[in-house]
Amino acid sequence: MKASIVLNGASKELNILNSDLIIAVDGGANLLKDKGILPHVIIGDLDSIDKKTLDYFKTKNIKILKFPVEKDEIDCELAIKYAIDIGADEIEILNFDGERLDMILALFGLMKKYKHKIVARSKKVDIGVLRNCSEIIVEKNEVWSFIALCKAKISLDGFKYKFNGYMDITNPIGVSNVTISKKIKINVSDGEVIYFRWKKNP
Repeated sequence: MKASIVLNGASKELNILNSDLIIAVDGGANLLKDKGILPHVIIGDLDSIDKKTLDYFKTKNIKILKFPVEKDEIDCELAIKYAIDIGADEIEILNFDGERLDMILALFGLMKKYKHKIVARSKKVDIGVLRNCSEIIVEKNEVWSFIALCKAKISLDGFKYKFNGYMDITNPIGVSNVTISKKIKINVSDGEVIYFRWKKNP
């Protein structure tokens, strides 16, 4: 089952494809209302959702799970846990970018924590965590970056800059690589690596 989690980011873009479950995280519900999309559930402490939006979704009998403002988890993690608990094995995170760089870094940590397939998607970039071997069909001249979390052994084939060895977060040698074939192979044999696949050149 695929779940789409809509955050309260700044991009205001939304491209939900073939999703079985739509979760609005707090103020992310405002964007869904603007786009005329009904979520299956709204999750969070509800400190950033507009009152009109909340009232609107209540009239549509949308499930609302309200949590305390003071809690150990950020709202995004609550949504990830909910999706996993009801059977999601693939999760996309939408509308994640904005000024809150701390929240983006926290999202990367959650991608590492949960072993399910979790990808943050926008029109510009896909971001996810690799922890095994992947062969991916791509276009030539795509820009990819790899950053170890926090140390990982990785090999890259099908890229302009081949690599086979250990990457460390203090030495970001994996930033701004370029695909040179239509099939790439990324093998993470030790540790975990976060990848950035740029759909539009940064």
